[in-house]
Amino acid sequence: MSLGVNGAETVALGAAAWMTGSVGLRAQTAANAADLAVVAFLLIGVLSSARPADQDHPLGYGRERFFWSLFAALGIFVGGGGLSLEGAVDSGLHPSPVEHYAIAYFVLATTVALDTFALLVALKPVRQEAASRGISLRAQAQGSTDPAAMTVVVGGACAVVGAIAAAAGLVASQLTGSVAPDTAASAFIGVVLLVASIILLRANRALLLGRGVPISVLREMHRVVAAQPGIIAVPDLFAVVVGASSLIVDGDVTFADELTVPDVEQAIMRAAEALRARWPSVDYVYLTPVPKARSRRAARATRALVHGSRPAAPVQQVGVPSMTDSHDDPTHGEHTA
Repeated sequence: MSLGVNGAETVALGAAAWMTGSVGLRAQTAANAADLAVVAFLLIGVLSSARPADQDHPLGYGRERFFWSLFAALGIFVGGGGLSLEGAVDSGLHPSPVEHYAIAYFVLATTVALDTFALLVALKPVRQEAASRGISLRAQAQGSTDPAAMTVVVGGACAVVGAIAAAAGLVASQLTGSVAPDTAASAFIGVVLLVASIILLRANRALLLGRGVPISVLREMHRVVAAQPGIIAVPDLFAVVVGASSLIVDGDVTFADELTVPDVEQAIMRAAEALRARWPSVDYVYLTPVPKARSRRAARATRALVHGSRPAAPVQQVGVPSMTDSHDDPTHGEHTA
């Protein structure tokens, strides 16, 4: 449905831009055209990331969503911001009169109404998640591990802001008889899209590189594991994002000397269950029994050897080394990052 609405808006804006000669409308047309590519990339990412884990990808395909969301951000950067700024420069060098203002106002009013409704729908689950975690909407957006959802929200906000800016430019041009305000509106739309794309590119880059969780969340995870009976120390623990709302937790754990092997296995299972109960996004837990603290480099090297010869185990299967990723907050996933 989103593709159909964006497609209809793009055609309407393009026709209005051609009839009126407004460079601001041309900029908004370019932005909507870029949104079509964005929606297509996000759809591919969501579908491809839903594939189950296999031998080649034991942790699943969650990062596929990050990859395709990166392309979506590039689409906003090039298709929206680049073309909008190019149109503003061309209009500044070769200004042309703007005509048929009524048509432009009608099309822009319609697109603002549609885009505002779409933005409110996209924001609803984000607001609900932020409320459930007791954090602000801004903190939720910054920590989100679902780039598709955030790209839709950012793109929708840019569409609304861009349409309002284009309308303001047209009003100013009509009142002053100058095309300069319309040209300035096009430049403004381009800058907004460039800034939005850079924010999205940085977020997706961090997720593709294996972003960890906030230190406050990691400390809370450490406390949860250390609180389990039989565990006397947690020398090393870390968490990494492996997909949208999906974390893997990995660490070293020291157990009491009197514990038997079955006791150790039960302690690891309790720790995994406690982590998942607190942070449902924790899909994989790997806790390695060690007699004493070891350097992080040595620990990571050992885990790399183990993971290279053995597929990752879901949180319910414990007792093997694991890598962790968590993005939730102490309340329920502050990670989202």
